Amino acid sequence: MSSFAVTIPSSPSNHELLLGILMTDDVQGVEEREDALVFFYAEDRMPDVKSVLETNSGPFLTGKISYELIQDRNWNEEWEKTIKPIHVGRFWIRPSWELASIPEGKIELIIDPKMSFGTGYHETTRLMMEAIPEMVTPDDLVLDAGTGTGVLAFSALKMGARRAVAFDIDPICKENAEENAELNRVSDRFQMLVGTETVVPVGLYEVVMANINRESLRLMLPALKQFMSEGGRLGLAGLLVSDREIMLDSLKARGLKPIREASEGDWWSVWAVKSTDSDSA
Repeated sequence: MSSFAVTIPSSPSNHELLLGILMTDDVQGVEEREDALVFFYAEDRMPDVKSVLETNSGPFLTGKISYELIQDRNWNEEWEKTIKPIHVGRFWIRPSWELASIPEGKIELIIDPKMSFGTGYHETTRLMMEAIPEMVTPDDLVLDAGTGTGVLAFSALKMGARRAVAFDIDPICKENAEENAELNRVSDRFQMLVGTETVVPVGLYEVVMANINRESLRLMLPALKQFMSEGGRLGLAGLLVSDREIMLDSLKARGLKPIREASEGDWWSVWAVKSTDSDSA
């Protein structure tokens, strides 16, 4: 079946909010551009979603929404051609079809995105990955919330974490992350679940990571804290610099102490630690 590419022009500061508003089961994929988001839909879904799209995105538009019919072709394959190897901190990320040698001193990650979020190209992913070598220690148990491709979980495993549990609400991400786990030879230490934080196995995790968006993170924060061990580290991204004060207040209200902050462009991330005297918060 043919697909529609719906280009929604908007400023980067509104991208995360629009993703939260517009992501539904009808979305086949999303491409983020500098000045727009492109949503992909099956042709037969357009009559149902067009008015919803225009109504819900209206306040955030910087131009007119455009619709392009993509004749029966593998648009995902076309998009994949644009993915090239990239340096992110200590890591070298490449898709499986790019066979360039690993630069000296880099840790290789093989990520085939399949339209799941987490290729290393977005600032939020980079901010998290750059901190992982400092925040993950050998034998840590890791939880990756909203994992997408699984790239953050795999980064932690490459740094010596003993096991990573990941979850995402999108079933496509399960298939994608499990394939990437095989590519990186970490399937025996990786568990992928579909759903919200309610599907997470009970346990105490030394490292918890979530690269989503501000409001989702604020709502999820109590649950994420409950998963953390004493002294556990929590890494949050998908946040704008303008979200900083709100998120710091939310962390402190939960008894979580910020220990590391970083920013790139308009984007900001934070790591916080859970201590014994924070358990009652």
